[in-house]
Amino acid sequence: MEDHSQIELYALNSQAAEHIREFLKGDADSFRLLINLFDQRVQRIVSKMVYSYHDAQDLCNDIWLKVAQNLHKFDQAYPFHAWLYRLTSNTCIDFLRKKREITIKDDQLYHQVNKQQKMMDTPESLFMKKEFYTQMNELMMHLDEVDRIIVTLRFMDDCSYEEIGSIVGMSKNTVGTRLFRARKQLKDQLAKTAQERRMDDATSG
Repeated sequence: MEDHSQIELYALNSQAAEHIREFLKGDADSFRLLINLFDQRVQRIVSKMVYSYHDAQDLCNDIWLKVAQNLHKFDQAYPFHAWLYRLTSNTCIDFLRKKREITIKDDQLYHQVNKQQKMMDTPESLFMKKEFYTQMNELMMHLDEVDRIIVTLRFMDDCSYEEIGSIVGMSKNTVGTRLFRARKQLKDQLAKTAQERRMDDATSG
């Protein structure tokens, strides 16, 4: 039985195909209808990549402008969402390469990378979490841009490997390999940072 989300996506792509055909014939209103179908999905992806609300809005506008300018190149034999997600991904990557920043906005990555450490939400633990996020933001900046998007989509948005693959244009096996490598790199860097801090504390003590 097909997953409900996949059935919904199939329906959206079918509607999108009709709007695209009408838009390419000169019906400008069809493009507004196309945006209505997928804008929330685009915003969800972009909002996980970019912390600033205004930057995210600018990116979404830029993405839809690119869609309008390049829609004549879209091969309608394929699902529209895959093409749109890939364009969204590339636009986010270009932005991240220029900005070199990404912000962790919730606890999910903390628990994924640091599963063994169970802490109550005391003032001390909240401070340690805040410190962890600061470290993670710095470490994420050293990941390849695509790996940063994969990590963010997996741990922040709980996307499946298949969905991530459709966004970044990779097979689910490749996504899994890159996710494993990126997570190991983050954990190794965290361990190294912790060891360096302990050595500094011992020296200063």
